[in-house]
Amino acid sequence: MARVRSVDLGSSFLSALDGVCEILLVRHGEQALASNMALADAVDAPLTELGRRQAAAVGERLADDAIDAVYSSTMVRARDTGRAIAAHHDLPVTELEALGEIHLWRDLPQERGLVDALGPDELRRIMREGNRTRRWDAYPHAEPRDEFRSRIVGALDGIMADHVGERVVVACHGGVINGYVAHVIESALDAPFTVHHTSITTVRGMDELRRVVQVNDHHHVRSFQDELNPINAL
Repeated sequence: MARVRSVDLGSSFLSALDGVCEILLVRHGEQALASNMALADAVDAPLTELGRRQAAAVGERLADDAIDAVYSSTMVRARDTGRAIAAHHDLPVTELEALGEIHLWRDLPQERGLVDALGPDELRRIMREGNRTRRWDAYPHAEPRDEFRSRIVGALDGIMADHVGERVVVACHGGVINGYVAHVIESALDAPFTVHHTSITTVRGMDELRRVVQVNDHHHVRSFQDELNPINAL
């Protein structure tokens, strides 16, 4: 079998993965959030009923694809999404802590809610600035953006190195997906795209080359979802 040419790495019609690792980055299903809930509870919130339905739908979507391995972060919403996919392929889910979401409120008291900790005006200011700049340094209480980028790039590049010639699913988070895509395309933004719950973003790697093939493919949920819960807007 001829090795894939670098010029074909981003092709939508690539028929073989010789020398290539293809990673399907799947955002977790919708998580159970509530206004002003304690940050400690929000950080690792489980899937909602809709989130479980989304996870089942992406599992069905990928059921007939050749999948060689499934990874997830250690967060319950990503783990359970990964399991919904892996079950169709009789695969385990390998959990990596390094794939966890950026903690935008890490340095605030975790027993308090955002409104209580910051006040409504400051919270609105921070959220507006984050939405305007699409950068994590707009959030003054967050995990440092460079540390976050370093850990997720290291984790995903490591998966690519371990799975040359294979297709791998990574169930993770919107910030992780955005951060890795931003790294690959050399964007100054931290969140250049919107990625819907259980959307599929495809990235391929060959040696040191990386190519983004598609972003935010969520057609599998369109038959039962036509709006977004505002509290899950990020």
